[in-house]
Amino acid sequence: MDMTNWSGDFEFRSPARIIFGAGTVERVGEVAKSLGSKAPLIVTDPILHEIGLTEGAEKSLTEAGLNVEVFSGIATEPTLASVETAVEAFRAGDRDLIVALGGGSTIDSSKSMSLLLGNEGKLTEYHQSRVGTDWTPPRRVENRGAHIISVPTTAGTGSEVTAGSGVFNPDTGIKGWAGDPILRPSVAICDPVLNASMPPNVTADTGADALSQAMECYLVNRFKPTADTLAIKAIEVIGKYLPKAFANGQDIDARSAMLWSATTVGVAFGNGGLIHNHTYSEVLGDVTHLPHGRLLGIMLPFILDFNFVGCQEKLADIARALGENVDGISTRHAAEKGVAAVRRLMADIEIDDKLSDRGVTEEQIQTVAERVWAQHGPRSALSPRGFRTFDDVMGLLRQAY
Repeated sequence: MDMTNWSGDFEFRSPARIIFGAGTVERVGEVAKSLGSKAPLIVTDPILHEIGLTEGAEKSLTEAGLNVEVFSGIATEPTLASVETAVEAFRAGDRDLIVALGGGSTIDSSKSMSLLLGNEGKLTEYHQSRVGTDWTPPRRVENRGAHIISVPTTAGTGSEVTAGSGVFNPDTGIKGWAGDPILRPSVAICDPVLNASMPPNVTADTGADALSQAMECYLVNRFKPTADTLAIKAIEVIGKYLPKAFANGQDIDARSAMLWSATTVGVAFGNGGLIHNHTYSEVLGDVTHLPHGRLLGIMLPFILDFNFVGCQEKLADIARALGENVDGISTRHAAEKGVAAVRRLMADIEIDDKLSDRGVTEEQIQTVAERVWAQHGPRSALSPRGFRTFDDVMGLLRQAY
């Protein structure tokens, strides 16, 4: 990474605390007590509860002398209804702390719970419009409703350290996003052993999410040296360890590397931002209900190609991070090797199909293009190459279709 211009300024926010390592879920009770909790609520989804993945946290909290309850009604795709039901359970049980144990959906849902517990009005009033250039929500988050200890069981979203929360609104067919530093979990406990139960396809999808977030953050056009440093290191680690985690889910070294990468990327893009790929994946997800990370992986090489003309130096950095030998070649050639390396990595984890292979229809493509064109504003402005016409948006979808 060659930072040649140090004349800019930036703001960087970091999570309050990260506890990382195999077996660290056993420290949940200690951490909950340090936050003043006496009656925590573990929030999770029914599958994780059924397979016993919450047992370590339950035991730790009980042994710490805390009155623990479990709410396992979080929907795999977070919805307004499941969040509201979780809030009711929190209040009915006179709970005082949220332990969010699960993937990004569970942790996002817990942030929205905290929002509703501390602020008046409906959740949708805090959602960004995501249309045009002004994404300011109708209402601002003013208060923290409950502290959150996040315990991720996947390695992809980085939700355990970010300040955003996405929840699907069935009335509009769109996932609404609320965001504020107040919503960021107070402590993230990152235990890679909890990731070992992920099947290969989920490992691939979540890994593609982490990779895309790292690359999008790195390509954002703003001065952000701290975020860039974290993002490019995460790309290096993901390139080395994602195929290993995909091949053998019980490889705790690979799981640890991927969980570190996802968490680190969460810190990075929470400060640096994202570009077009997340707009595509969010809209495609709303329309098709396909997995977020899978869509990111399918679209990523085409997004890199589209932005190529405006970020060859950074794509050359990505090539180096992915282990490509770029000594003695032109920047353009190095950048080309970077994009090719991304394609190979996606093929290694079996994300080398097209949208049509996943059942996406021509009608859905048209709907997605229209929504992306309406919603691309801020991310387009910060991308190496912004969208100028509707044909730019549709052209990328056609390539991925």
